Amino acid sequence: MSGSLTSRAIAAGVIWIACALGLGGWAINGVFQGSISRQFDARLEAELDLLTARIAESDSNPAGRMSNPDFLRAYSGTYWQAYAADGRQYRSRSLWDTELPVPETVDGEYRKETGGPGDRSVRLLARTVTMPDGMQWTLAVGRDRSGLQKEVAAFQRTLLLSAALFGAVLLISAFLLLRIALAPLRRLHRAVQGRQLRSGPIEGPYPSEIAPLVDDLNRMLTRNERLRERGRLQAANLAHALKTPAAILANELAKARRGDPLDLTLSTEAVDNIAAAAERHLGLADAGPEDGPVPASTDAVPVAREVVRAIRRIYPDQSLEIAADRAVLVRADRSEITEVLGNIVDNAAKWARGKVRLSLSGKAGLGAITVEDDGPGVPVINRDRILEQGVRLDETRSGTGLGLTIVADIVERHGGRIRMARSSLGGLKLVVELPAGQLAASHPSLPSGLD
Repeated sequence: MSGSLTSRAIAAGVIWIACALGLGGWAINGVFQGSISRQFDARLEAELDLLTARIAESDSNPAGRMSNPDFLRAYSGTYWQAYAADGRQYRSRSLWDTELPVPETVDGEYRKETGGPGDRSVRLLARTVTMPDGMQWTLAVGRDRSGLQKEVAAFQRTLLLSAALFGAVLLISAFLLLRIALAPLRRLHRAVQGRQLRSGPIEGPYPSEIAPLVDDLNRMLTRNERLRERGRLQAANLAHALKTPAAILANELAKARRGDPLDLTLSTEAVDNIAAAAERHLGLADAGPEDGPVPASTDAVPVAREVVRAIRRIYPDQSLEIAADRAVLVRADRSEITEVLGNIVDNAAKWARGKVRLSLSGKAGLGAITVEDDGPGVPVINRDRILEQGVRLDETRSGTGLGLTIVADIVERHGGRIRMARSSLGGLKLVVELPAGQLAASHPSLPSGLD
């Protein structure tokens, strides 16, 4: 069933009120008619009792002793008559020249709706009584029902008008109550619409019936916001991940155009890195990173050698040194380690004055990747800021401000951490620690500058 809650509630209210008022009016009308009919009969019985008493006092004509003046007016609508067994007959002047249709003898009491003078409906009450002198009398009184019917019709009109007014008041009250009851939903609707212009949860007091819905909406909105942010970050991460291999390919193509020999190994690695990055980021877009399987162990050392070799091509004026254990296993896939190493080494080479040092080691269930440079360094107050998305401390240098954000996202996702300090070379020392795939065996460090 479509339509608004208000229209459906009002329609249901109209039906319910109509049924309730109809049944109530029918019951009230029935009670009223029963009550007024009993009063009508009680009055007839009183008149009949009075007639009986007057006949018992004297068997002469009781017309002058019946106190109701309606008995004296012709066709007034109130009548009596009396028949004795010896043939005597008496009747009220109101009957004039007519009679009430009463049997000669009545067994008990006789009640009947019958025609009367003027062809009007008359309620008739009769009885046969035996007086103290032994004479049997048939006594009857009657009253025109038109007055009763007029009273009933007037009451019914009043009842119908009252029911209509009462129903209208009930409908207006129901509508107002419904507006008040639905006001929190309208406020919630405005809050949801207003949230398009601002961020943050939906706030404000809501009734206990709606508060769970508000909580669910806040959770859904927060999750959607997180998904949107993650989508933007994934797109930025993919673009950033493709930047280094794309730069390598561009560099190699430029060499080929100059007639220099093309490094097919390096170019192939760059193409493989592009394909791996695209596949990984598309996988993360389909299923959130938190939904993915636990990655296998990856040896970071050969990845570091490839990254250093590629960065040297991009920054030929920088001196890049590498010192590493023979194997440093970390719990992340190869493409992620490539992104981590590529971003932190690229960032160090960009800021270094002439020297970058990369160290890899495995110890106590952790794989540590350390990059140092001899650049200007980063003040302590800004070290956390450089991990935020899009933050660049120096706008004069090219870049997007996403490299270290990508590193922080990968490290956080795998339960690692990032530490920063001042390097012995004079610049920034950045340490990335990731859970080890297994306890890495410690080996003597390889010579500095190892390819």
